[in-house]
Amino acid sequence: MMKKTVILLICVFLTAVAVPAYSQGKDVSVFFVTGDVKIVRAGSNTGIACEKGMPLHAGDWIKTGPDSSVTLAFDKAAENVITIEEDSLIVIKLDGYFKVQLMRGEMFAILENVESGETFRVLTPSAVTESLSSGWGASTDGVCTNVVVFDNRVFVCGINEEGKVDEKKYWIEEGYQRKVITFEDPGKLESVPEAAVSWFKEQVVAHHLAKVEEKEKYEGDPDTLMGEEGDVSDEGRKRAADTDEEVDLVEYLYKQRLKQ
Repeated sequence: MMKKTVILLICVFLTAVAVPAYSQGKDVSVFFVTGDVKIVRAGSNTGIACEKGMPLHAGDWIKTGPDSSVTLAFDKAAENVITIEEDSLIVIKLDGYFKVQLMRGEMFAILENVESGETFRVLTPSAVTESLSSGWGASTDGVCTNVVVFDNRVFVCGINEEGKVDEKKYWIEEGYQRKVITFEDPGKLESVPEAAVSWFKEQVVAHHLAKVEEKEKYEGDPDTLMGEEGDVSDEGRKRAADTDEEVDLVEYLYKQRLKQ
């Protein structure tokens, strides 16, 4: 995963994000896009440029180029999103079982409001990942899939030689990861490096800052943690300082989710 500072992330999201054109009946929409991202519509062989607010539907393909990424929102409020990282290829499924199919590359999910009775499933060439409200990432080279869990927990299942999903579920708790090789059971649990955990928290903070910016534009209801230019306000800084003299601002904002 790319290691970016939270300052860079805040600047990128707050200067480049645009409000998606959501409406009832759309399967999924593009919340944010940067760089060279192409969409191939179902039934087409021609790629078109991916744009913010673009609706996507089952059967659409998405390809990201070098230094490019795209964030997809699966609900109007953008509380459940996945970000497809550079040099990746996915297919939008939405067939009642899988949400997306990650053919190759890397993605991470911020799922904060998965409705009761539903789960969010991702298919790769070697595994199926299923989760409720959680934060996690998956990467695959077409043979091996690595699933990393940052928040809550998810489970993975292998895929057998007949192409069927194995029934046995392997849980991955927060702070751990598993590798799954084609036609094999998921591997043992391994600890997630602290640097990766910090990286994910920065992504969550940046995403919430983007949502606050969207809310301010359309509802005129600025968050008390945010200043006029989208920076953390003095009040927010004081609140964090009062919590702990040595508090880490990213950690504080990650826990608060900017909803005070």
